[in-house]
Amino acid sequence: MVRKLVNISTGAFLFGVVACTEPNTAGITEDGNPIAELSSSSISSPESSGSISYKFDLWNGASGAARVNVGNNAGFWYSVDDEEEGGSSSIKFPVSDENVDSPEYMESVVSYCSGLCGTVELGEGSTAPSAGVGIALAEKDSTIDISEWDGLCISYESELSMKGLLGYKDGSAKVSSVDLPSIIFDKTQKGSAAARCAKWEEFKPDSKDTNSGSEASKKATTLIFKFFGKAKESGFFNIHGVSSYKHGVENLDSVEIVDNSKVETTGCLWNGTADDLNELANTGFGGGFWFTYTDEPVGGSSSFAWKSGSPDKYMSSSEWIAAVAGASGGISATASFDNGGLNDAGYAGVGLQIVGIDEETGVYYPKAGDITSWVGLCVTYVSEIDMKVLVADSTSEIGAVLPMSTEPVENCVSWSEMGDENGLTRRAEAIKFEWRSSEKTQAKFNIIAVSTQSVKDACSIDLSKVTSF
Repeated sequence: MVRKLVNISTGAFLFGVVACTEPNTAGITEDGNPIAELSSSSISSPESSGSISYKFDLWNGASGAARVNVGNNAGFWYSVDDEEEGGSSSIKFPVSDENVDSPEYMESVVSYCSGLCGTVELGEGSTAPSAGVGIALAEKDSTIDISEWDGLCISYESELSMKGLLGYKDGSAKVSSVDLPSIIFDKTQKGSAAARCAKWEEFKPDSKDTNSGSEASKKATTLIFKFFGKAKESGFFNIHGVSSYKHGVENLDSVEIVDNSKVETTGCLWNGTADDLNELANTGFGGGFWFTYTDEPVGGSSSFAWKSGSPDKYMSSSEWIAAVAGASGGISATASFDNGGLNDAGYAGVGLQIVGIDEETGVYYPKAGDITSWVGLCVTYVSEIDMKVLVADSTSEIGAVLPMSTEPVENCVSWSEMGDENGLTRRAEAIKFEWRSSEKTQAKFNIIAVSTQSVKDACSIDLSKVTSF
């Protein structure tokens, strides 16, 4: 959520757009980054480039300096990507150089852009594709207390949403990026910049077991700005200036205050109540297609009755998904169980087939994926009987049972709770939701949303779109 403040004591001024060409690609992970490990450099410091603009007490891109005024020998910009999560995202910076990891290179980018600009290209392989830039706040193996800043202000333009993360050390251990307190800065209107500020207390961790933004600011190591979206998306960005919250809210014009009351995160695999409903689940590998199955191949007679008609009545799966979810706010049907005289219970299920995409032809194909980074699955659903959640490859499956609920409920199950001792989640081919009964009976269900357990509250669900049975 954003609230707007207008400072009328200063002249109305925002940095304009800087057009960037896109000849070169640079993107390195935060760990092992030589920029983040330097304790001194020959590149210009903020002081050597003249006084910092009154608008920014930490960094002003118009100065041409690539050092941020953090009060020590650190303050270097560096780039980050999602390679460690199996991704292939990157940034194309506007300046060509073979040594893109050097501090001098970052200074050439800042001089060219009057800020730090580039084009983010989000690749496949990660469930949450991202790439971005960061500031090394402390020298190697040390931390810095920035709690007195009260928070952060950033003046920027971006065609993609941006996540601000506060890196810190917990004792001697560096905290994983997935556990860092963070906040979302929305994309800006094309061709214009925005000045947005957030207090440290609004930087929220995904896990209750990790530090809040206020606690992390007392032992900080980095500030990271990750641009995110769906695989194969791209977008231009330019960071014009960075300030402490205390200074920025007093000196920046048309400041927007950002809080964490409503955030759409990237771990939402599929949401049946979304305004931009997509038949393709956001698995990060290329996608995931819904499918149905029953016990018919093994002699059973179980079946589905769909509120919007059978899938074979539609021209395409996308039309069917739109009709089903449009009518019920999810994948909803009535399952009828009949084991056909078999010794086992009758069963019927729906699932998400993990797929990749051929870059040349645009054709989707089944593709096994490593989903261990998801940690587990969270499902929002309604079901008149217990429901099994399964992860499957071509020969085996693991799973757990989620309890029945006649009201919409979210339940999560981790891979360890599913019994993933043999590493099936490293070669997953499908996510399945299955209902079973040894009696000839019926049960209604609705799969409203599916998300990764690694991201808290990943799907923004509109329950007004979910219809009762």
